[in-house]
Amino acid sequence: MSNKWRNLHADKIVSAAEATQKIRPGDRVFIGSACGEPQELVRALVEHGDHLADMELIHVLTLGVAPYTQAKYAHSFRPNAFFIGNSVRDAVNNARADYTPVFLSQVPQLFRSRRLGIDVALVMVSPPDDYGNCSLGVSVDITKAAVETAKLVIAQVNRHMPRAHGNCFLNVRQIHFLVPHDEPLLEWPVAREADEVTRRIAQHLNRLIPDGSTLQLGIGRIPDAVLSTLTDKNDLGIHTEMFSDGVLKLARQGVITGRAKTLNPGKIVGSFAAGSRELFEFMDDNPQIEMHPSEYTNSPFVIAGHDNMVAINAALEIDLTGQVVADSLGQTLYSGIGGHADFIRGAALAKNGKPIIAMPSTADTPDGVRSRIVATLQEGAGVITTRGDTHYVVTEYGVAFLHGKTMRERAMSLISIAHPDFRSELLHAAKRRRIVYPNQIMPPAQAPYPAQYEETITLRTGEKVFVRPIRPDDEPMMREMFYEFSEQTKYLRYHAALKAMPHNKMQIFCTVDYDTEMALIGLVGPPGAEQIIAVSRYMTDAEKRSAEVAFTVQDDWQRKGLGTYFFEKLVKIGVERGIKEFHAYVLVENAGMLKIFHRSGFVVETETEGDVVRVTMRLPEVEKEGKRRN
Repeated sequence: MSNKWRNLHADKIVSAAEATQKIRPGDRVFIGSACGEPQELVRALVEHGDHLADMELIHVLTLGVAPYTQAKYAHSFRPNAFFIGNSVRDAVNNARADYTPVFLSQVPQLFRSRRLGIDVALVMVSPPDDYGNCSLGVSVDITKAAVETAKLVIAQVNRHMPRAHGNCFLNVRQIHFLVPHDEPLLEWPVAREADEVTRRIAQHLNRLIPDGSTLQLGIGRIPDAVLSTLTDKNDLGIHTEMFSDGVLKLARQGVITGRAKTLNPGKIVGSFAAGSRELFEFMDDNPQIEMHPSEYTNSPFVIAGHDNMVAINAALEIDLTGQVVADSLGQTLYSGIGGHADFIRGAALAKNGKPIIAMPSTADTPDGVRSRIVATLQEGAGVITTRGDTHYVVTEYGVAFLHGKTMRERAMSLISIAHPDFRSELLHAAKRRRIVYPNQIMPPAQAPYPAQYEETITLRTGEKVFVRPIRPDDEPMMREMFYEFSEQTKYLRYHAALKAMPHNKMQIFCTVDYDTEMALIGLVGPPGAEQIIAVSRYMTDAEKRSAEVAFTVQDDWQRKGLGTYFFEKLVKIGVERGIKEFHAYVLVENAGMLKIFHRSGFVVETETEGDVVRVTMRLPEVEKEGKRRN
């Protein structure tokens, strides 16, 4: 872009030092956000602001220079953060700065109504075009509202600021002073290769994201890791508060097209971008990307207008009833409400929407490792998402769906995805609170939840079934499957005409140690509305060289190959763990199960006693070894 704008608007061009002289003591000053922070103006504010006193500095996420937080400037500046970044966290927690907890979607109205009126807005823009229009580029968020309501607007004009499209333009008529100063934009660190915990969380999240979804992702390792797993998806869309380099990569690969979006089809819609220079260059004059103010991107009504909206947000802590803490560590203020609540509520209201809380199961603290899933929240912790708003919770140990569930079911689901080292402690706490059965059991932590056995299979009918190890919180679904069984299926499985399966019995089926006992279930339906259609298990002897196997398939799903699949899958797991012999007890009339055993490739022996057949199956090499010994 040419520099002729300098001649056209020469009357507004001043140095940063001159611009700061226009600011008066007692002014409330807004500072542009994140990677769009006007660093030159902030430096000048502090270096040449000797005449200033008793000023309130309003900002959202601050990534760059924030010298005004230092104690020596306390008489001049009082920061007020809508979101607490690293550079202001110490000041906030030591009473040198304020934190205002508010939904980001509602901040612009605070400005417009003058309940939090802005006197001066310090922002960064792209150079004006021939019509005098400047773009706010990577940082529109609440900045546009601040500019539109401020009494005095000072803009750092930076050729490195991308000229983004969307509702992000200011005309020079709205700007009182222009400060030309080119410097690289602040960059958000691009995530390195994800660690194992983050990868496992991303894999669970991948299953919750169908083709054609519209995504919102927060900041951090987990969103970046999730995006890296989505190369197998089609026609994803983006409607988010912020986005980073992960979006850039998927857009270039043709995974993000926006074709299925209900609103703004074909467009990547965001409020601010935090990433690398490569991302900023991708945004420049790119019609695929539209930047909009927070009152649009973060409006729960706009979010809810997107079919298949998937909102993924992080958390610091969650209690057993589903209360989510995201802005504080006990009494220590850590981040902010931001768009968390806006998107969780909006996605919950969307057609086929999925509001998701994703976090590692533990956190490292000065006092050691602690569980993020807790019996009760720390004193002083602030609830960002209420238990009524929490739908999906994801850790590296799986997915818990809480919406519409009882307190008992919620507690069991959350305990099941907590770190194994803390599950017993959490269960005891839940019993003390009387929110689970007094006799509820949990498997001993002999082995971690074997996530490696999770997979989605396609039946010969084309139907998809998600297979995973059983968990204690599967008891309600197991109960529903039992009462869906025909009398014949119950008889063939349990060798008796069972009429009921109360909690005392059913919880034993759902509680396995993944060591001496393994159980797999098959689920159909979307996450959160799943039903179990098949279950298989084995139990070993004391030496773990022999195991009894059993499996059953819900009536409507029989004769589709599920019985064979589950038997073969279970046997494969057992063989990998050193089991050499399997046996089963089968009714004589259960010809289907006997057929599966006989065509298994094992050496099969049968012995009939009354109406029960004892089937013994040995690996061929084990059988040969036994014969050589004899």
